[in-house]
Amino acid sequence: MTNKLNEFIIKGHFEEAKEMTNELSYSELDGELMEMAFKDSSITNYAFIMSLLVEEENVELHEMAFRLMVIPLSYLDGAYYAALYHARRCVELTDRQDIRYLSNLLFLHHIPDKVVSEEEAYDTAKRMLSLDPDYVLAKEFLKKR
Repeated sequence: MTNKLNEFIIKGHFEEAKEMTNELSYSELDGELMEMAFKDSSITNYAFIMSLLVEEENVELHEMAFRLMVIPLSYLDGAYYAALYHARRCVELTDRQDIRYLSNLLFLHHIPDKVVSEEEAYDTAKRMLSLDPDYVLAKEFLKKR
């Protein structure tokens, strides 16, 4: 599937790509898009996810977009800032109740660009500990402060 799907996405044929991926789970779609992005590094992989988000906003698609921008496409100018948008939307869509998405904000504080401020990272770590008092990443962050 990846070759044909990649061809559709690279050429901007998103409707055909959507038809091809319609039956895939979010996990399967994520795997396909990550594999393609590692092979061709095209921004159209991100544009495809954005086209899906326009139709139906959900945390799974925002997480896919986040992962694309911080892993295979992180070298692009502004990639971490785009990832920040998706990380914040994941946190908002889960009402700040999911540590996985909160941890993405801490990650964006630890990268060299530090796209998350010290204050937001501190608040995020505190929120994480309110959900799980033993969460190691949050404890380590607060200990360094």
